Amino acid sequence: MAVAPPLPVAYLPGAAGRVGLWRPIAERLARRRPAILCEYPGLGDAAPDPAIRTMVDLREHLLSSLPERFDLVAMSMGGVLALSLALDYSERVRKLVLVATSGGVNVAALGGLDWRDTFRRLLPKAPTWFVEDHTNVTHRLGDLRAPTLLVFGEQDLIAPVAVGKFLRSMLPDARLEVIPDVTHDLQEECPDLLASLIEAHLRRAQP
Repeated sequence: MAVAPPLPVAYLPGAAGRVGLWRPIAERLARRRPAILCEYPGLGDAAPDPAIRTMVDLREHLLSSLPERFDLVAMSMGGVLALSLALDYSERVRKLVLVATSGGVNVAALGGLDWRDTFRRLLPKAPTWFVEDHTNVTHRLGDLRAPTLLVFGEQDLIAPVAVGKFLRSMLPDARLEVIPDVTHDLQEECPDLLASLIEAHLRRAQP
């Protein structure tokens, strides 16, 4: 019996669109899984697209270039897009990895620092989709079908561990990994460990 090839893995960056931070991790996993590094128009090195005005526009733009079925890995505010995709297009997202998720739920109520003023100061010409987004999908988390890995840094002030614990309590099938002595910059501080956690999650058999 032929073994189906592994699904491609789509990587979503955080609000600044620094998709290059995913590249070292994607390369570690690429021997087994094709990688799709998603760019946000107008952020990072991606050309702007004036047709994309809202988070919904951005989501549909990304979805149009993704395969029919894929695994999804997201960083920080990319988790808002990832949750939206996994909830609304559950037939396309097999497994989900949320790293230092800083949106989609009431992060401020869980102790997270507000990053928006700093973002505006450092990137004054950047699109404002993420800055203006206050999506809260808490009431829908129980409907998420994709097995989910949650990875948080113990010293993260933007997305504190309390956010990971909350998501774990609300999602039907979620595991939480807390990495000691790590901040919000997990991709840079512990790429080998992060890659190994993602690979283990993607390889784990589904019930």
